[in-house]
Amino acid sequence: MYINVNKHILSKAIMKVAIIRILAAFCEGALRIAADHTTSLSPDMMDILLWHSQLVISAIQIIATAIIFHITYKKLSHYISLVEKGDRENMADLQKEFLGDKLPSLSVSSVNRLLQLWGVIFVGAELIYVFTSIMYRRFIAILMEALSIGEGMTDGTFVMLYNMTHGFKYIEILSAILLGVVITGIFLNDHLLKVSSLVILVVFLLSFAAMQMQTVYLMGREVGIVWTSLIYHATETIGLFLLALYLSRNYKGL
Repeated sequence: MYINVNKHILSKAIMKVAIIRILAAFCEGALRIAADHTTSLSPDMMDILLWHSQLVISAIQIIATAIIFHITYKKLSHYISLVEKGDRENMADLQKEFLGDKLPSLSVSSVNRLLQLWGVIFVGAELIYVFTSIMYRRFIAILMEALSIGEGMTDGTFVMLYNMTHGFKYIEILSAILLGVVITGIFLNDHLLKVSSLVILVVFLLSFAAMQMQTVYLMGREVGIVWTSLIYHATETIGLFLLALYLSRNYKGL
């Protein structure tokens, strides 16, 4: 069966998650600007106040996302339960016959599968991302300790290693998000979604392998830009917002 074309279940859930991530990014950015972090070599993650703040923001983000998808899943289940299980196939046939061009883009069962998929990506993959971030911070701490005791590692070597390894922190969560976009594109037979995911992945891998850290000065402070980090955060915020907007405007009942 199909739900009403005006019920944008999946796209609204993705939009809400994107807004939460944008707000979280603004909060983290404001904390970094406000923090008295003057050591140019030490990454922001090594600041204990910033690190704990990031963990709190991540926890709030995960909980809020889980609540959004739980409520959305309950709402979708309510719409499904309005029709008896044995009558749903007959209802789908009637809808195909009488709705014509007004038929939603996907059946309610397909929307349900995609909703569960994105829920796993946003909650499950984000939990793994938090864990890998903790382990990566430990690795950077060990690297800085080796630098401080003078084992032949220069500041330039540390920056190079930090930049080269930073992509490992993001590749899992970015791959999960792009996989969700690709599978959504497969359900909808949408080539734009598939191609855009491939383009983002290629750009990420190229920046991971070849791009060096760039230094800019912001509000009197030296800031190192890691391109893999920039690509990931742009994808999880602006990218998801644009995805939700694209789905709601181009597909009915999604």
